[in-house]
Amino acid sequence: MLLPADMRKTLVGVHKSYQEKVVLALHEAGIMEITDIWESKSDVSAILDAGERRPEIGICAEYTLKINRILDVLREHRETEGSILRDVFFPAPKVKIQVGRRDLRELFTEAEAAIHELEEVITSNNELSAILDRSQVLKMQQESVRLLVPFGFDLGYMGESKLLYITAALIEPSDQEYFADQIEKRSLKDLVILKKEIDENYVTVIATLSENRERLDELLRDPHFRKIDIEGLEGEPSAVITRISDDLKGLETTADELEAALRSIDAEWKDKLLALHEELEIEKERVAVLSKLGRTKDTVVIEGWVAAKDGGKIQALCEEVTDGHVFCDFGKPPENPDGVPIKYDNPPWLQPFEFITTMFSRPRYDEIDPTLFIGPIIIIYFALMLGDAVYGLLILMIGTLLYRGAGRLSRSVRDMSIILMVAGVATVVSGVLQGAYVGDFLPRFLGITPGFVLLNPLENPIVFLQIALIVGIIHINLGLVIAVYQNMRRKNYRDILHDQISWFIIQPSAAILLFDFFGWAEAAMPLKMTACAGALIGTSLLMIKEGPLGIFSLTGFLGDWLSYARLLALALATGGIAMTVNILAEMVAGIHPALLIFAALIFILGQTFNFVLQSLGAFVHSLRLQFVEFFGKFYVGGGREFEAFEVRRVITELVEGDQ
Repeated sequence: MLLPADMRKTLVGVHKSYQEKVVLALHEAGIMEITDIWESKSDVSAILDAGERRPEIGICAEYTLKINRILDVLREHRETEGSILRDVFFPAPKVKIQVGRRDLRELFTEAEAAIHELEEVITSNNELSAILDRSQVLKMQQESVRLLVPFGFDLGYMGESKLLYITAALIEPSDQEYFADQIEKRSLKDLVILKKEIDENYVTVIATLSENRERLDELLRDPHFRKIDIEGLEGEPSAVITRISDDLKGLETTADELEAALRSIDAEWKDKLLALHEELEIEKERVAVLSKLGRTKDTVVIEGWVAAKDGGKIQALCEEVTDGHVFCDFGKPPENPDGVPIKYDNPPWLQPFEFITTMFSRPRYDEIDPTLFIGPIIIIYFALMLGDAVYGLLILMIGTLLYRGAGRLSRSVRDMSIILMVAGVATVVSGVLQGAYVGDFLPRFLGITPGFVLLNPLENPIVFLQIALIVGIIHINLGLVIAVYQNMRRKNYRDILHDQISWFIIQPSAAILLFDFFGWAEAAMPLKMTACAGALIGTSLLMIKEGPLGIFSLTGFLGDWLSYARLLALALATGGIAMTVNILAEMVAGIHPALLIFAALIFILGQTFNFVLQSLGAFVHSLRLQFVEFFGKFYVGGGREFEAFEVRRVITELVEGDQ
């Protein structure tokens, strides 16, 4: 709990005839990280041959790619129901698809059959895309033809003939003069121009000699004009519009039929394809790991990392599937932490807070795992800064809904929901102690004075600030104590002297001198002399290691300590804004009874805004005090995550009888 899990470099050796059984057993157990013997430069790699890379990996990849493409197409045409809120808080229960044990050959046969049978999915989707593109073109043509209805001539005349070129353009009234100037500028003669006003613009039909086409088209490419391109259409405009409408209806009918067919296929095949895709991914990972193993003529060597507490499980598992024909070697604890994967080792009640540590960085193998300290401290800080019982109750309700909703389907959502529930309970307690129930709602609107108020930050900000600074100095010194422990384990005694003991000397010495200077407490002369000597010794220890720049460590430490004043700042902001919203609502309601609804709206929107803003602020600033002020005293991070070789089933469930 205080440190990451104790890890052991592990070697497993078996006869090659047991290779498949051992790999399968390790995969299902999911408690060993298998490393590449060649990349890790193992001590035994010099006497081993390279592992085998099987062609089945490529076949698996090819099938999963094709199945993915089919699933993507079906997903595009799937009818969606519900909403984001419903999916988060009230998700539909997901039943896993039961599957039996199948080898690669059976999976490949099933995948090939499914892909062959569903070739029509890709064909239908391509056809549907072509229909949609064609419909878009027809709609644009229909809109263009509509503009020419007032002219009433056969559209077959549009375009270029042996002697004439006829075209049309949409020109705004403000651009008419500009159009005439451009015609004159380009010396375009022998033009016949017809104009009709439609939709506050002028539809202009222009007829000219064929030899003028190039110059006229160049003019109509000007961004001031919009050329109406309908070449290839024949008949009266109204008749053409009717014909296009009929074509669009036919395309729409065909599109609906294709959509219905794709949805029917999706309903029948979705679960089968998802299950097949997941099983292929599992088998691909299982086959791919064979290339990481070492081989001799008759044996296979597996190398990796195992948590020390799981060593016995690995031994028993391998002996069971090989009838005892296996050797397992669990190395000594590694002296060099570089390259050792990190696996958290926390009790269940603390595990939800691991993701907060991971947000910053996983600990190195030789570092303290700070999750134990992050858990309770971040909850306390959050509760102090938000400090409203009703807001806390809302957070508790949201956390509960998440836990009972998406938390059942996602580990990360479940962890977040647990943190929200705990933070909500702590905030309710903090709100009761601060006498805050949506600000001053109780005394202002109901005439009820909270019975038990320990400390209201709006009424006693100085006392709250003192508590915040006391909490801050304790938190910072906890970081220094942890740093001492880590340096003792690493035998970095010089760092203990200069980086931690120096501060343990400076802090009490500075406190005595400051209390005496400001008259907060009177110190005897021997005590003041001792404090002066302590301040000088502590500062000297800093300067010896850091040189003149050590002076910035003093100001940095002071800044870190004063940063805890944000506990007061956020508490004042929460209570102050809530009270302001209450005052505004009261003022509006007092103007006239008819404004009660408006006053209620101000209250609801204002308090909702304050709740969201202050909850987010409390969480962010709680993280900041952890990641900057606290972690800065002892924590580096940068550990590599332990990646277990395990079966990850999200869609499927292996039937027990077939295991």
